[in-house]
Formats: sequence, C-alpha cells, structure tokens
Amino acid sequence: MTILQGKLMKYYQIKPSKTLSAYVKYFWIGEAAASTENCFTHFSIATSAPKLIFHYKGQFSEIAANGQLTRSFTSGIQGQSKTHARFISPENVGILGVEFFPYAVPVLFSMPASALTNQFIDITSFCGSKGNELEERIFSASTNQERLHMAAGFLESLVKRPVNPHIVNAVQSIDKLKGLVDMDTLLKNVPLSQRQFERLFKEITGFSPKLYTRIARFETAVNDFRRKASFAEIALDAGYFDQAHFNHDFMEFTGLKPNAYLKVIDRVPVPSC
Repeated sequence: MTILQGKLMKYYQIKPSKTLSAYVKYFWIGEAAASTENCFTHFSIATSAPKLIFHYKGQFSEIAANGQLTRSFTSGIQGQSKTHARFISPENVGILGVEFFPYAVPVLFSMPASALTNQFIDITSFCGSKGNELEERIFSASTNQERLHMAAGFLESLVKRPVNPHIVNAVQSIDKLKGLVDMDTLLKNVPLSQRQFERLFKEITGFSPKLYTRIARFETAVNDFRRKASFAEIALDAGYFDQAHFNHDFMEFTGLKPNAYLKVIDRVPVPSC
C-alpha cells in the first residue's frame, strides 16, 4: 500500500487487459507539483502487493530515521513488505505504478516472490537491459497513455506459465475474508501438508500465511480510516482482539500511530478508478 501526499495530487487507476488481469490488480498514475519550498512526500507502508514503479518525472530520495537522504531509484520493483519508508521529491512528480497480485512475481519474472520481500530493486538490476530499455521508452513518451501501453506490452510478453492454483485460491480467500481466516480453512481441500503449503505459500507470495493474513487485516483497517468514526470501531471490524493489538500493528506497519496516520491521509485525495 502506498500513500501519496501532496497538494493538488492527481491520482487515477487503470484496469489491466484481460491477459494481465490474473496478475495485475491495476495500473496507476500519480502527478503533483513540488518545489524545494514545498516538497512532495511519498509514504510506503506494509503491503501484500509487489509493485513496479517508474518515476518519469521528479527524483526521489529516501528519508532515514535520522533525517539523512539516500537517492532512490528512478524505476524499479518494490517487493511486498512488512516495513515502512518515506521518500521526498523537491521537483514536480510523475509516477507510473503497477500493482501486482502477490503471486504474479513467479509467473512474470521467474523467481520466488520471497526473494523480493522488503526489497527495492532498480529496473536494470531486476530486468537487465530490457528493463533499462523500457525505462528509457517510458521516460521519453509524450503521454501517459503511451506509458501505460508500453508497460502493459512489456508485462504481457512475460506471461509464460500459470501459478499454483492452491496458492491462488488461498490468497483470494484471505483477501476476500480480509485476513479473518485460519489455517484449517486454508488447508481444506488442498492436497498438501501444512508444512508443504506454508513453504509454497511463502515462495509464491513472499510471506508466510500467518504474516500475509496479518497484513491483509491491517490493509482492511487502513481502508476503513475514511469511513469509520472511531479507532475502536475500526479495530473491532477488522478483527483485532483489542485496540492495543491494533495500535501495535499500526506502529509496525506504518511507523505512525493511528492519530498521526489519520492526519496524513486527511491530506491525500481518495483514489478513483
């Protein structure tokens, strides 16, 4: 999950083609004005979904806890993550993003998703010369429609094989039930032992089933922040035992207390499809 913070932020989502719909949740575009006096901040918090990101306008640096800045990639892959980070740009921003389903990485990039957990990898290191060529084409494109077409064409060329259906079904069950599902339910009608299932699940999604369900529950709570009146109501509806557990997950997955997080998203426009 990504929070994009900035004045007059333009953000919209685009549905993938039929070929990509099993692997890509959506494409997104985010653009905003920024300057050295009014920087743009990009919050990255815990997420079950890996992302491909192209900063076709602006240059981001990561802000460490001590305030030190480290230059970020211009384009690259952000793996599924249980950590949080903050990035800043003193220039006008333009971002093309691809939000994947967690099991897309093995299919599209022929590698276990677990290799990407909590990682930010630049496009050339991740995809080699083809990634570098794609970045150059996207950056030189004159319209976002062209950028989307290039990104989609690149990903369609990578679809080679199906993913294990038992893991797909498990992920879909967890997402549908918003993390409120136990291991016995996930293992029902699966011809694997619990140990085999857990190993395969982590390889394909990057997380153990237990951590994935925790993050899915957390994402449900985050999505309710604009719709619910109180933190206690949010915690209860998301399945937390009490507000203390809810607060613990928020600090771990965002680096912010719920009150501080609410102040951040109050400044962020609601995404629209």
